[in-house]
Amino acid sequence: LRFAKRSSPCVSRIHNSIHRSYATNNYPDVSSHPFRSMLYVPASNTRALEKLDKLSGSMKPDAVMFDLEDGVGPNNKEEARTNLLQFFQNRKTASSSPNDYFGIVRINRVGTPWFEDDALMALKMVMGKETNVSGVALPKIEGRKDVDLISHHFLSLSKDDASFISTENENGQVSPVVSPVPLWAMVETPRAILAASEIACHPSVQGLIIGTNDLSKELRLVPPTASAIDFSSKTTREGLSTSLQLTVLAARAHDKIVIDGVYNNFRDEEGFRRECVQGKHLGMNGKTLIHPNQISATNEILAPSAEEIEYARRVVACWEDTTTANSESVSFTGVAVLDGMMIEQLHVDSAKRLLEQAAKIDSME
Repeated sequence: LRFAKRSSPCVSRIHNSIHRSYATNNYPDVSSHPFRSMLYVPASNTRALEKLDKLSGSMKPDAVMFDLEDGVGPNNKEEARTNLLQFFQNRKTASSSPNDYFGIVRINRVGTPWFEDDALMALKMVMGKETNVSGVALPKIEGRKDVDLISHHFLSLSKDDASFISTENENGQVSPVVSPVPLWAMVETPRAILAASEIACHPSVQGLIIGTNDLSKELRLVPPTASAIDFSSKTTREGLSTSLQLTVLAARAHDKIVIDGVYNNFRDEEGFRRECVQGKHLGMNGKTLIHPNQISATNEILAPSAEEIEYARRVVACWEDTTTANSESVSFTGVAVLDGMMIEQLHVDSAKRLLEQAAKIDSME
């Protein structure tokens, strides 16, 4: 960098990204929390809300997205907010212990007539800590400026004096505005895909959620129909593959959660399971769901399998045995061998992460 001109656009982008990284948040760490299944529940549907605490065992979702946006008609927005408030009020007085899923509220986007009321209610829910709503999902996020704008709005709602919101770091650079509550960015447009990394690196963003329906529309992909799908193929999402991979790449680069899009045909279990497997192989943390019937298969597929757990244990044991046996050897190269396969520290780290995930899932079920 010292040989490049300081005015170079490339150098400026690098310096800006370094300066932006100074901003931090105080959100709870969710890196080890399972997000295999994230069920959409329209807040206008009281029947669906009432059923949530009756879901148990393999049918219990890891996370629930209470939807005030696409799942609620324009004439039902106020009713949906009222329903959601009443739902959590009822849970407080319930005699039985309610489910402890990770709750997220999806609000309407900036510029709509419902944004401000949605945002205020969501903020109170997360900051009040009387509900298990832990974050706010933002639709149609397309870049850092969108996240900054909403973070600024949430911070201004939570402070009497928001004049300090735009802060400078020690180098005089303006840091990103950090929301007082964790934000989850809906990645559902071509612009969002191309800006996935700058969205994921924002300190207010806790996770990325891929909106495959909106994205497919924006990409002008041919809508899948029963007659058009070749169910013998491994996947029917070829047109989305680059977008899915770029989003996973951005999430992993900045250590954020990434959730796959929905599968619309909730009666097609074979196709749904295949898409879950594809998402797992891509590196997704979980999948958004439109129907409770999809929860069990998602939890099964996106959890470590018995075979994966056993192999992970063998990797850790092999590494420990090898390093112990070579603790005083000057010729030890830092490589172990298991079933003819080379094992290094990075493989051990992955194995331990899988075992931690499995243990966390076991503790929840």
